[in-house]
Amino acid sequence: MINQEEQLREYIVTNLKSDKTLTVVQLKISMIDENLRDDGLISRIAGSFHDVLEIYGQSFCLKNDDIFIVYNTKISDNTIKAALIRTWLNFPKVPPVELEKRYLLPDDMDALNHEISRIGRGSSRSVHVKKERKKFVAPPPIFEKDEKLFTPEMLARVSKALQNTDFSNMIRRQSVCIILDDADPQPLFEEVFVSIADLGDSILPGVSLTATPWLFQDLTETLDKRVLNSVSKHDDGAFREAFSLNLNISTILSEEFQDFDNNILSSRKNTIVLELQPIDIFSDLKSYLMARDYAQNLGYKVCIDGVTLNTLKFIDRQRLSADYLKLNWMPDLPSILKDDDELANCLRNIGTNRAILCRVDDEDALKIAKQYDITLFQGRYVEHLLAKNPRNRRVGRTLLHKY
Repeated sequence: MINQEEQLREYIVTNLKSDKTLTVVQLKISMIDENLRDDGLISRIAGSFHDVLEIYGQSFCLKNDDIFIVYNTKISDNTIKAALIRTWLNFPKVPPVELEKRYLLPDDMDALNHEISRIGRGSSRSVHVKKERKKFVAPPPIFEKDEKLFTPEMLARVSKALQNTDFSNMIRRQSVCIILDDADPQPLFEEVFVSIADLGDSILPGVSLTATPWLFQDLTETLDKRVLNSVSKHDDGAFREAFSLNLNISTILSEEFQDFDNNILSSRKNTIVLELQPIDIFSDLKSYLMARDYAQNLGYKVCIDGVTLNTLKFIDRQRLSADYLKLNWMPDLPSILKDDDELANCLRNIGTNRAILCRVDDEDALKIAKQYDITLFQGRYVEHLLAKNPRNRRVGRTLLHKY
């Protein structure tokens, strides 16, 4: 049987006959601690590049776990860069410095052949791999007037009703995408969430469930457990990997979460994100630290959600040891950052590919974000870009997110 080294050489030689140049990117997965990688993860990474490359390139995984991405000039470098960002997010504690090497063929053919031969002589685990826009502005959200306040009596009614509520007609989806300059948006996750507005209309029409924060907090704890149960019993494969749940800290420490965890394959847990609100974190920091360590030790990732310009200065993602931070976009963000150096530095210090800019309703958000190395976006404008090229959606994974 022809091994991957031979297949890689043969593919390059064959394609150089028809293409004047080829680019090869080597992902040095072999330099990462073997405890952080397994055959299933390596296969999924290589497969994700196959989806991006289509007929214009191919991925190969050699026996030391290094992945070689070969592509021609019909694929932009930023398209590959976006896929690389997604790859390194699988290893959140490993900096991607010196883990990539680029070869431009035919000029670097000798160096590439030497590297392939070096890997072929080595001994390692065997891994088999199968192979100018128009301006868009989303319409402003519509708020209902004269809504009634949420009361304790209503909370009791809603909590009871949630036990038998069918969420299927309240599910909404929205993608979190990697967007880099001229490259098409590449979905990183697909957010799937329960619409609170639809839930309210179904159970308590004319009542604002969020207008009374302390009662809404109690409601979300009930909703958390209902969603955990629903996801655990989902049998169509939609919630097997790479989704996110917006949970209360108390929920992560509950028996219901243990039951949920028992239904998740260990190899999939590192693709699941648990999103926590700042108000929940800082109201009981000790419980947050306990829940964070518990979740991350099981393999889950943690995201601080709902961050605004007013709270950004008080939230240090790295000190809180969270994997991501989600910042809400607002139209006057550029002018505020221009006049506030401390705030601008806070945004830059979130970390490369760790900040998700959400509620992006027009392309202005993408332009300003580039100045701060933000590559992850979510919002109606992102959905608009995806709708122009629906095939990109298959690159993404499923994400179940906030209510």
